[in-house]
Formats: sequence, C-alpha cells, structure tokens
Amino acid sequence: MNKHLFLFLLFFSLSFCAQTYCVPQFSDGCDDGDQIDSFSIPSVSFNHVNTGCSLNAYGDFTTQIINLNAGVNYNFSMTHGFSEQNVKIWIDFNNDGVFTDAAPELVASGISTTVNNQDITDGILNIPATVAAGTYRMRIADQYDLMPTPCNIGDFGEVHDYTVVIAAAPTCLAPSNLNLSSITASSAVVSWVASLSSPSSGYEYYLSTNPVTPASSALATGSTNSLNASLALAPSTTYYIWVRSVCNAAGKSAWSASSSFTSLCAAITPFYSNSFTVFPGDCWQQASGGNLASGSTGNNIYWLEDGFLNVNYTGAARINLFDQNRVGWLKSPAFNLSAGNYRVKFNYGLTSFNQPTASAMGSDDIIQFAISNDGGVTWTALQTWTAANAPSNTSNQFSLNLTSYNSANTVFAFYGSDGTVVDPEDYDFFIDDFTVESIGSLATAQNFKENDKIVVYPNPFVNVLNIKNSDEVESAVITDFNVRVIKRFEKFSSELNVSELSSGIYLLNLKLKNGSQQTHKIIRK
Repeated sequence: MNKHLFLFLLFFSLSFCAQTYCVPQFSDGCDDGDQIDSFSIPSVSFNHVNTGCSLNAYGDFTTQIINLNAGVNYNFSMTHGFSEQNVKIWIDFNNDGVFTDAAPELVASGISTTVNNQDITDGILNIPATVAAGTYRMRIADQYDLMPTPCNIGDFGEVHDYTVVIAAAPTCLAPSNLNLSSITASSAVVSWVASLSSPSSGYEYYLSTNPVTPASSALATGSTNSLNASLALAPSTTYYIWVRSVCNAAGKSAWSASSSFTSLCAAITPFYSNSFTVFPGDCWQQASGGNLASGSTGNNIYWLEDGFLNVNYTGAARINLFDQNRVGWLKSPAFNLSAGNYRVKFNYGLTSFNQPTASAMGSDDIIQFAISNDGGVTWTALQTWTAANAPSNTSNQFSLNLTSYNSANTVFAFYGSDGTVVDPEDYDFFIDDFTVESIGSLATAQNFKENDKIVVYPNPFVNVLNIKNSDEVESAVITDFNVRVIKRFEKFSSELNVSELSSGIYLLNLKLKNGSQQTHKIIRK
C-alpha cells in the first residue's frame, strides 16, 4: 500500500513538473514601474517582497510554496511601481498546462489604487470548495491600463508564477461580514455572520492596532459562543479585528477578513481651547448634508484651514458658501460639562471669497452654531446668522454662558448651508479661538465686571490698535506664535502704535493690574 501511494505521488509530481506553460511576452516590459514589487497573502504568512522588474517581465518563482485550503477565501495584497495597474490571478486546478481565463481557474482580479503615494492592489483569492487536494501552479499578472490574460503578448506589465499546495477544506469556515456598532471612547460591539458550516465550539476574535493579519497560531484576544462580542478600547485609537470559527477541540478556521474602526475621543473636561493652528484639531470631525433637525447625512469636507478673515493662509477654520446645495458641518470633540458653570466663546467674521472685504449672505443661506447634549444625536441652535444679520468682516466674539447645559457628552457644531436658491453671493465664514472655560475661575481671575471687559479693536488692524477699558491694563507685549517678543509697551495707553509690524498674525499679551493676564490673537493687514 505504501509503495503504491509512493508511486502515485511520484507520478503526480512528475506530471505537474512536466507541464509546459506559456511564457508571457510583454513587449514594453516592466522597466517603467508596471511591475509586481511585492505579493502577499497575510493569513498564511506568505510575503514575496522587493522583487522589482523581472527579466523579460516574467518571474518563475515556482520554488516558492503557498499553502492554502479548499473552500477558503484569502485576502491578498500586491504593490506596483506605477499607477493604473490591472491584476488577475489564476490557478491551473486540472494541471493541464493551461490557465483558463474564467472561473474556477480565474481566482481573483482587481485594479490598483494609490494610498500614501504607494500603488496597491488589494483583493480576495476565491479557492473553490470543490478543488481536490494537491499541488498546482499559480500565475499572477499585472498590466497597465488593460486587464491581463494568462499569455500576454504586448503592452506594459509583469507575470509571476508560484506553486500552491491546496489542502482539504477545513472542518468549518470563517465567519463573514464583520460589523462594528455602539462605538464609544472605551467600548464597541463587533458582530458577524456565521458560515454555512457553523462551528461547534464558538468563535475567537483578535483585536489589534496592527493591520497585519494574525498567524493561525496567534493567541486570541477573546472568545464567545454568540455571533457578537463586546470590546474594551482605548480612546481615539484605530483598531483592526478578525474573527475565526472554533470547529472543535482539534481545529479552527482561518481568520476572517479584517474590519477596522477608530474609537471615539474621551470627553474633555474644560478648560479647552483650539486656535486652529493645527487644522481641524484633535477629535474634530467634518460632515455634510442634512440640517439641525435631521443631523448630518454625508462625509464631504467643506470646512478648510485658512487665515482668519482672509489674512494669511493658516490659523483659522472657514467655509466657503456660494451657489446652492452646499452644506458643511464642523463638529467639536465631546465635553464633560457635568460640573456646570461653563461658557463657550469664539471669534468669527464673514468676508468676500478669498478677500478681506465685506459680503452679504445669500437669500436663503444659513450659518448656525449648535449644541448637542447626547453626543451629536440631536441638536439645538445657539446662534443663527442669515442675510438679515450677516456678520461683519471684522473680528467679532461670540460668548455664551452654558449654565443650562451640563451634559457629560456635550458636542458643539458649526453648520453652514447656502440653501436651494442660486444667489450671486460668494463668501467665506470664519471661526477662530474656540474656547470652553469655567465661568467661576474666570470671574475670580479677572475681578472686573463683564460690561467693563477689555476689547481690542480693530482686528485686523493697519497701524493702530485700540484698547477699550485700558485702565485695567498695566503693560502689554506683542509676540509671535513661537513666543518671541516683537514689541513691548511698558507705558501703556489705550492706543498702541504698531505700524512697524509686518503683515501677519501675532499674540497681544496683556498684564492686568489685578495680577491676571489676557492673550488676544491680532492680525496685521
């Protein structure tokens, strides 16, 4: 019996090796980057990297063995040296020396995308459950702009051949359709769909901040007998998760395709300030569509970084509204206001598009500053601007005591819509220096009445800055954002001559007579 088995395997092996396969001939080759730089199947730990352009655009790598199972789908990844690559993968399942350009021997196809300046094709190898266990030849090909065929004779591209050893289908298969829900800063729920061969011993899942598929021997993060699991998370972290079936005490399926998600930021307990020098800031989010009643409906980006009131190019957030049907949201991180006695404030203004001059708003345009007590599910407008009360093109400050808002999951949003009417107005709305702070601590530090608060104007300025209620001020210093001193005013007055400053953004630091300090962002036109 052993002798017969040996002779059979020898005959099979000689038959496989004796097959003569066509050698592709890419007339333009792969020297210009139309190549297979790397090919990997992470779940079986196969990585063939830095291969470059093969001689005559064909690489015979059949000495490299890839071990797969019948009835299992495998994620693969291929990198290239140029964009717009089309990929196909074949396996000669009947060992007749011919790759059939259709299923079942056509096991994968895809088109490259560019991610972080790297041209990548990601896809799934579909190994039929009906394939007999055995040794086969795999061919992978890429071609510029056109889908390759097994025996290409023209254009740009490259082909690699490998050997695959197919084992019998596992006792049970991996689950599919991983879904993440109820994502918070500290937890989430993952669920999935069972395969047709439901396991008898439940499931294992693997949670990681590394996108590399775990090896079959990897220690699972947790296990469950149901079709879902609760996950413990760290705030503001991107995770990757895989699930596999535990067939029985002796066997497990391959890991499923991965799913990735990012946990939410932890709620911030103020003091908090965002000057938008880094845009949009940690844990700020953009959205589009909808209104305050419905919430956002899309993820287009309309808020951008720009210079406040179109002076310079950075340091503020702005939305450009024109024409119609343009709706953008800029949402803050969550705040824990449960201690009470907070206020929110920010600077804002409106100018013509890309200019510091004044502009009207469109007839049905609307800009709103809103608050949510439930993390962004429902919204309430705190301030609304329309054509009837359009902001000026100077720096205005919005300030509101939040004494009636004490949620531990408070989110703010800036909402802008140019409505459905096609209006000629084309303008930019700006926000800057968004701050949430305690009213109590401010009152103690400032020690003067709200009606007597210090106001710096005009802002932006040309040659002179005026200080309202300057009798509260002892001295002033102007610095840049690196806190380098630009000018000191030891003898302080209500009118500061700053004509020697170059155009740009500065910080005006005021030392008050009560010992406290204030800092104002100022803009020289």
